[in-house]
Amino acid sequence: MRYRHCSRENSQPKQSNFNGRVSNMVGNPLLDDYHKDKGSFEFLWNHGVLSDEMWANITEHCSFGPSDGILCKEAKLPFNFRNFVGNIYLYNIYAPICIHAPNGTAYSSSYLASFDPCISNYITVYFNSPEVQKAIHARIKTHWSNCTRFLPKDTPKTMVPTISWLVNTRLRVWVYSGDMDYVCPITVMRYSVKDLNLTVTKPWRPWYTPANEVGGYIQQYEGGFTFASVRGAGHTVPSFQPKRSLVLFYSFLKGVLPPAISLWHP
Repeated sequence: MRYRHCSRENSQPKQSNFNGRVSNMVGNPLLDDYHKDKGSFEFLWNHGVLSDEMWANITEHCSFGPSDGILCKEAKLPFNFRNFVGNIYLYNIYAPICIHAPNGTAYSSSYLASFDPCISNYITVYFNSPEVQKAIHARIKTHWSNCTRFLPKDTPKTMVPTISWLVNTRLRVWVYSGDMDYVCPITVMRYSVKDLNLTVTKPWRPWYTPANEVGGYIQQYEGGFTFASVRGAGHTVPSFQPKRSLVLFYSFLKGVLPPAISLWHP
């Protein structure tokens, strides 16, 4: 169950340097192939998309590792998106979708502030314009697309040892996840973080925005490794929750955890 955008090539880290210590922040990355399979099914089940019966059958016959054989394959075989998931936006399962009308126009199925599900339509037309290609010094008559399914797969099955090495070399690492993303869901992230086997120094708690909203949840581990969620966000977190993303990013730059206390009191 590997999908475009959920790749290590597209999980570009943001870098900062404070207190003489280089830091990296990466959002919704793919860290482990086997956890990706298990966590993705679990995410759908947790959100009421996958039935109890199918989830039970999959977990009974799959260990989600290299030893899985024909029984696991048969358990997952009945699952397909058209029948079991339907027409939803996989990068945020609660977001509107892009509707393509018979007359060639495209429009959003509903309104979500700061997000347009049809944006890839406009970008594709724009970058395939000969005038634009000439202006940006690209090869003329080259077809541009906003994504490709044919990324090179020369990466390891898991990046957990690499993350461990970075933490051990005192590189401050923050990993965050939009909690409505199916493509690289938070359930996958939690399994990978657990595999790091780091001691918790600041337990899981909510963090707040200046508007007194819960922006998400966060936990910090030895070595400064930090795992955070952004509430109500999909795969590209800033496009769904720009204000909450800014709070988290500002905290990362300052080298402190986002606020733990709401200013609002009933």
